[in-house]
Amino acid sequence: MKRRIVKQGTATMMVSLPAKWIRKFNLKKGDEVYVEEFDKGLIIKTDSSLVNSNKAIIDVTGFNPLVNRILISFYVRGIDELEVRFSNTSEVSDFQKRVINELIGFEIIKQTNSSLIIKDIATVDNQNIDEVVNRIFLILDSMADELVNSISKKQDLKPIIDMDSSINKFVNFCLRILNKKGYIRFDRTLQMYSIVSLLEEIGDLYKKISLELKKNKNLANNDVSTIRELKEFLHLYHKLLFNFNKKEAVIFANKYEAINKKLKQKNLVDIYLFQILETIIRMNNHLLVVSF
Repeated sequence: MKRRIVKQGTATMMVSLPAKWIRKFNLKKGDEVYVEEFDKGLIIKTDSSLVNSNKAIIDVTGFNPLVNRILISFYVRGIDELEVRFSNTSEVSDFQKRVINELIGFEIIKQTNSSLIIKDIATVDNQNIDEVVNRIFLILDSMADELVNSISKKQDLKPIIDMDSSINKFVNFCLRILNKKGYIRFDRTLQMYSIVSLLEEIGDLYKKISLELKKNKNLANNDVSTIRELKEFLHLYHKLLFNFNKKEAVIFANKYEAINKKLKQKNLVDIYLFQILETIIRMNNHLLVVSF
């Protein structure tokens, strides 16, 4: 929630602000500042701080193969305008062609032979992070369904591989919101950040399974069964995340033990399935922190 406040001199509200801060932004009697509620405190901003504080410049020359991850990190941190400098266009070509499409709201607004300016043309102010998290769970659910169908019907695995880009897009967006605004319940921000990051790992593991199956199409029936069980296991976790209760938490724990006993890790696909199971349990550790 935002509300306007007059710094001093009217009947609306009068506040005392640090002299150094007032001089820095050249504030005068009667100037308007903005108050934003943030957890149990308030953040006071001027117009200039709202406009100018969220820009950055990075020279990525010589950073291959880290360029994509570096630029994504600025997005996730909450930077709204980024100038990217480079010595060779090949250093950012993959980012331009592929990664920029995974950064919701970010667009290239200016380009030269040695720089890009990327700007957030959207806003995170009115985004409901729970809706975005729910969408990530739905995509993961679809990945599991498509994986089972592809195995059973000998269909193409490419759609599952492509879905991982959607997971990355929404995960990056969630992490950006959490860094800029925090979670709705601010005391849960750290745990939600970890949970969302781990959801991306599950998407990566489904992609790895699909890539492995493209090379080796022989998959035992018990592995198909395990994929279904892991889908239901993640679905139960999703329910607990937004509506925790003791009965289903106990069911969840018992399901973990049952699936764990079945996984023999006799091939690479089995190893990836085991990693999905363990990733969900790591997510559950963060859930328990905020549920008690």
